[in-house]
Amino acid sequence: MNTPSPKFFCPNCKAAYDVDSNFCGQCGADMHQVSSLLYRRDDGTAASAHRPPRADTQDDAWIGTVVDGRYRVIERIGRGGMGVVYRIVHERMGKVAAMKVLHRELSEERDVVRRFRREAQAVSRLSHPNTVQVFDFGTARGALYLVMEFVKGDDLGVVLKREGPMPFTRAALIMHQICAALAEAHAVQVIHRDLKPENVIVTRTRDGADFIKVLDFGLAKIQEREELAEVTDSGSIVGTPYYMSPEQIRGEDVDARADIYSLGAVLYRMLTGEPPYRAQTPVGVLTQHLTAELVPPSRRAPDRTIPPGVDALVMRALEKDRTRRFQTVEELRAAIDQAYADACGEPPPLLPSGSSWQRTPAGTPAAVAPVDIDFGIDPEQRLNRDDIDQFERRLRRRRIARLVAIPAVVSAAAAMAAYLLWMRPAGPRTVEVEPNNEPDQATPIASGVPVTGYLGKRISRSEPDRDVYALVQRPRPDGSQTLTAHVTGLPNIDIALYLHSADGHFLARADERRVGGDEWLRNYRVTEPVILVVTQAHVTGLPTENVSDTYTLTASLTDATPGTEVEPNDMDSNAVPIAIGATTGYVDRAGDVDAYRFTGPTGRYRVTVSGAGGLPLALRIGADRARTGSAVLELAAGTIVRVEPARPRTAALPSAALDAPYTLELAPAP
Repeated sequence: MNTPSPKFFCPNCKAAYDVDSNFCGQCGADMHQVSSLLYRRDDGTAASAHRPPRADTQDDAWIGTVVDGRYRVIERIGRGGMGVVYRIVHERMGKVAAMKVLHRELSEERDVVRRFRREAQAVSRLSHPNTVQVFDFGTARGALYLVMEFVKGDDLGVVLKREGPMPFTRAALIMHQICAALAEAHAVQVIHRDLKPENVIVTRTRDGADFIKVLDFGLAKIQEREELAEVTDSGSIVGTPYYMSPEQIRGEDVDARADIYSLGAVLYRMLTGEPPYRAQTPVGVLTQHLTAELVPPSRRAPDRTIPPGVDALVMRALEKDRTRRFQTVEELRAAIDQAYADACGEPPPLLPSGSSWQRTPAGTPAAVAPVDIDFGIDPEQRLNRDDIDQFERRLRRRRIARLVAIPAVVSAAAAMAAYLLWMRPAGPRTVEVEPNNEPDQATPIASGVPVTGYLGKRISRSEPDRDVYALVQRPRPDGSQTLTAHVTGLPNIDIALYLHSADGHFLARADERRVGGDEWLRNYRVTEPVILVVTQAHVTGLPTENVSDTYTLTASLTDATPGTEVEPNDMDSNAVPIAIGATTGYVDRAGDVDAYRFTGPTGRYRVTVSGAGGLPLALRIGADRARTGSAVLELAAGTIVRVEPARPRTAALPSAALDAPYTLELAPAP
């Protein structure tokens, strides 16, 4: 009996293929980004709700590995035409970043590897705040990888699908930022080549304005072939047909004007809800880019009241002859700014409120890091370029120090061994034992037994006291236990509480209450020995010393309880199972998102969330709009339901919301 061959289905037109590809050969849809693929046998029965198991198995083999001795792969967070994206943690710094691992076949050709290194080197020098920063690149496990800043937000394609066409006043500010990122890249001869809504990430400032990050600069170039613009026998193409410039389609050399054409196509979709050209096949779309007359945006979407000046700038950006387009993104941006001023009666802001920006004497934007941007993660947990630079400098200093300090190290090691053997108290303690600044000096504590300590003498003029505690109980490795930790506040210090594995890997952080407030880590799933760190947060000058007031730390290891939220649960991969009935959870921090995976039968359910000290809470399924409080929803097994505060993600939470649990209830709807 033959095993049925797998078929890949286009999520847009449902065309079936025997092999996986980037784009549908019938409608041109992105086979990876529009929605999950459906994997079926030839008899039509569903084998999996996701990609074929072999792809997932290969991708997940990276999880838990350490790349280049410094990047631990935590989980897979995305998959696209060129590779897989993972959330990673820097081993030494405990900070979060993203790593894109390119498909292994790309590393099998010397020319591709050479182009990758050349492009990655150039892209890693880009520092504009509207560009996703690339920190590192290399080869591991036979594949090419890039390490990038972690940005958690929706891509522009998702935003447009969810919200529909945008008014020009909003689209203009988004385009202004994309142009600003491109201006820096084009100045150093880096051409994007694959601008599309899916490569534009939309995040928010503290006051709710759009903030843009452009990603994947130069990656399209590394897979270029002479046949780039050719259509294969199966009818599929290499590239993104809706946004490709005519010269790209013809396989000609491209310059900055190809990106300008793609920007015009993106703006066309933002204003009308549709790409400039549509056809039944990718070949038809490409042909229209080359020969068809473009319908002005105002005629394509007559109900959108698009001004004539906006029509004109879009039409010029989409000229088939590149000599008739805007010749630089600065020209395009100036035209967009003028159209905004004509529509609003005032010039556009240079950046969303809450961000800083400067201009050089020539008028081009300087790369000034924005402030108060919500990247979906605590800024202190997010790896940035300064962290990488400081880490490399410390490595260089340590290499030099080792050459001159070997005798001193031997003597110090002997002295430390004698101290640990004869002077250090054994067994769990109820009072902090100094020194305990480092893991190998950790004060042992027992589950559920309070311990008192001081944040006293600072380590240096810039580094506060740091108290490290080791939980003596060893969690079961099957994930059936959770840790809850609570530290009481100090009157003059903003306390932060950290959770790490015993070998130093960062797990979680609590710092919500500011000066004088208690901090909590609740129901965090642990599978290995852990340490906790109490220290001062947000040090801006000389660290504070307090030798008169004690804090109390209590860490409790307990069995996970059904019907209770377990952290971390901010991703689909770690969503907490729920069924009909009630589940309790906590809003642990500003911007907290708790994911739950429905396990009951398909049907209509009344889903209600309440509590959290009266804090308004919202329910969200996928990219759908948030619903506050209660809603009747269609749920099927595997549906992800998210609970989040119904307020800006960076807005501070009141203590009542942090202290009181919420209840998520599911009941069949009539």
